[in-house]
Amino acid sequence: MLKPRLEKSNNSEYWISKISRNKERDDEINKKLLFLGWTVIRFWGNDIKKNTDECIRVIEETIFEIKTMDDYTEE
Repeated sequence: MLKPRLEKSNNSEYWISKISRNKERDDEINKKLLFLGWTVIRFWGNDIKKNTDECIRVIEETIFEIKTMDDYTEE
């Protein structure tokens, strides 16, 4: 969805390469954090501004799931 817009922009090769590398880096970091026991949730800045309630809901559901799993494994 973003790539077609970038292909039409100035310096498109740079931006497509940069964003692709950013996604790869995010995946690498996610894997490292998951291995260390962290839960990773990512939001775009615009999503936080425009859909704050939805972002909060995702965070609350994630916390609930983690707490439920922790309670289950303690028994």
